[in-house]
Amino acid sequence: MIEPTNRLAFAPIRNYIVRVNKKEVSKFLGVSVRRVEQFDHDERLGAKTYVKGKTGKEAHWEEEAVERLKVELNSTDKPDTGLQTLRSHDARLFAVSLVEAMQNHNEPKQKAGRDVEIADKPLLKLDEAAALTGLSRQILRKAIDSEELKGKIIGRAYRIKRDDLDVFVKNL
Repeated sequence: MIEPTNRLAFAPIRNYIVRVNKKEVSKFLGVSVRRVEQFDHDERLGAKTYVKGKTGKEAHWEEEAVERLKVELNSTDKPDTGLQTLRSHDARLFAVSLVEAMQNHNEPKQKAGRDVEIADKPLLKLDEAAALTGLSRQILRKAIDSEELKGKIIGRAYRIKRDDLDVFVKNL
């Protein structure tokens, strides 16, 4: 039997059927009030009636329906939810695929049409020229500033012609 938090919470309605409110149901079932609302939405608590409360309408359920739900929740024969239990092999495969998906997600995505190799580009950015020659960006920047290497700012980055870079590297 449900222990009331106070005697006024019980509302004898129609033939002295004992009804309980949401807070008492959650305490009796050992779940949150939100979970009680979910049970109500899933129609697992049966019919509810509204009683005038302190701040407005208050939902009440029959005590017997709440006790039936408690028995259902505590029963060892859980209804099949359609989910299969994962075997250890399946769990390992799932974990491996999850890790791969996370790694692929973190990799930078290439923009369409930009998968050209650095060696095939006629114009190179400063980073690309540094990667291709093995020289640092600072050395290449100083060479551009001293006009040993021809380079031009296009957009926000220096662009260096591939032929000019080859000539600069030969003259080192």
